[in-house]
Amino acid sequence: MSQIRVFILALLFFTAITANSQEDIPAYTVQVGNYTNPKPGDFAQLQSHGFVYSVKRPSYIDVFMGGYSTEKEANEVLANLQLFGYSNAAVSKLNVDGGQPVAVIQLATKRLGEKINWEEYLAAGPLHVLLSGKQVKLFAGTFPDLPAAKAHLAKIQKAGFKDAFVRSVNNVLLHEAGDFEMGGAPKRPLIPLVFEEQKKEEEASAQANPIVETKKQETPKEYDEVAILPATKAEEPKAEQPKAKTAETTPKGVEAKSEPVKKEVEKPAATKKEPVKAEQEKPAAKEAAPVAASFEANLPDIRPNVKRTSAYELQKSLKAEGSYKGSLDGFYGKSTRSAYDLALANNRQLQKYRILAKYMATPSEDAAKGTIQYYINNLWDDPKTAIDGLSDSKAPIARAYRAYFRYVSEGQSKDVNWLMNEAIREAFAGKKNLPGKLDLSVRYAYEDIDQMLMHLRYIHEASPDGPSAPCWLFRKHPAPALKAFGPAEGSNLKLQACGGFWEWEEVKVLDAIARDLNGSAQTSEAAIAKSQSQLAQLYLTPKALTDDERKALESWNAKLWQGIDGWSSRDPMLAEIATALKINYLQTEVLFEDFFMDEGFNEREAKALGLQAMKVLVGHHLERFI
Repeated sequence: MSQIRVFILALLFFTAITANSQEDIPAYTVQVGNYTNPKPGDFAQLQSHGFVYSVKRPSYIDVFMGGYSTEKEANEVLANLQLFGYSNAAVSKLNVDGGQPVAVIQLATKRLGEKINWEEYLAAGPLHVLLSGKQVKLFAGTFPDLPAAKAHLAKIQKAGFKDAFVRSVNNVLLHEAGDFEMGGAPKRPLIPLVFEEQKKEEEASAQANPIVETKKQETPKEYDEVAILPATKAEEPKAEQPKAKTAETTPKGVEAKSEPVKKEVEKPAATKKEPVKAEQEKPAAKEAAPVAASFEANLPDIRPNVKRTSAYELQKSLKAEGSYKGSLDGFYGKSTRSAYDLALANNRQLQKYRILAKYMATPSEDAAKGTIQYYINNLWDDPKTAIDGLSDSKAPIARAYRAYFRYVSEGQSKDVNWLMNEAIREAFAGKKNLPGKLDLSVRYAYEDIDQMLMHLRYIHEASPDGPSAPCWLFRKHPAPALKAFGPAEGSNLKLQACGGFWEWEEVKVLDAIARDLNGSAQTSEAAIAKSQSQLAQLYLTPKALTDDERKALESWNAKLWQGIDGWSSRDPMLAEIATALKINYLQTEVLFEDFFMDEGFNEREAKALGLQAMKVLVGHHLERFI
């Protein structure tokens, strides 16, 4: 009988423990808001109330606080957040049921508000945290499975983490500890000891057992229920790539390099078919391994120590709207950033256009099937179809791309020279004004990619109704393409919109408002294409403006706002829309200025280029206000 009682008591104890552990799952979190470029210091006042962490989305960053086992706890924290002015904060539930257990090594448990020496724990490798009420648990990992974690436990303990132990955790509850979570950018060990040894062991195991497939490490799933806005599911962040822009790749007035050939290039037999090697993408011509030009324009860090008109006008607009309480000093500091975020969260017109912008078409690289643009776009994805399509066209630009492809695929040849020279002759037939040092009496021999791309650019300019220069040119040949396709006086060059500034939410929202204010008038496709091309060129190859150009832009900006202010004074609803436009316009202008300062321009040059970008972006939609 006593054994039965002991069994029942043990069963009740186990049941109580299980029930308590289920109740203690920190499945609730509080979303503070979404931001374009949040800094840890912006949330210093919240650190004593909960651990603050971030989740990267495609065009913004979500900021969350804490992990709580009950909705009641989370709502109590939410009430405190609202007292701090985070009126758009909300309680969210993590998708625990959709998660899966992963193996980790627990390094320590900290109390909320306790200072964490992150540099000490970084020696254990990549870190994750699990947040539960007033506790912050630190983990190393994750590992493929428990045996793999146990195999590394001794090494971690030997590295100084004597109390570390292995455990299994639902991956949805794990939050990666990055620079934001650590309050900045702590000094990291060059090679974390534990994971360097793990890598060596895995390589040795792979060599010893080549036919055994290594089990892939599980990664945390997306958070399905934490977005405030009706946005699509967050995408896996893409690795940032350096943008290939140097003094060498941003020339002023580049001239073509020409090499006259004494003997006229022999024309190939008419029956000769161009060989196409569909899988041969590595250039035969000698060219340094390229660093692909990135079209992912990350938002620049706004300089708080630069006094500027755009920041002053933004502060005025935010103060009139009720979000900004500080002084009008023209410095974009934390108070200006907070006021802008508050306007984004509370201004109903901005909320409306942010949602609308998500559903409006943005520039893409797509082209109608069967067009020259389509064949050029797909030249490297489907070479045979593209070359066949270009061969059927009589356009000089089609022949020029056939010459380019053969040169890059097979190297220098008489066929390359003949094709490109014929394209030049046909493109400039009967024209007196030739670009650069182009000479129609010379037969060019193509021995380097720089000259090939420069002449390709000339033929693009001579084909104003033809295709745009494709994005892949800048990915395959970043430095030569940036050099060849840089800005030139009076150029009508067309570039595809390849992302760039269109990655910014501010640009998309501004485009949505400007299109809406265009009313029933329809901006021509040609004007839109020109705008997109000019914006792409400003992103890829910006060039300092002259004083006359700067003054003309300042005059345009003043007339634009004079017209909008007069229009909006007629009705309160129009005034609301104009306020949203002005706040978004000025924030975007500030970002443009910092982007161009990051490119090496001084404050005055960056201001002028920022205004140029604004005019290119919205000028064609807002012409009626000038």
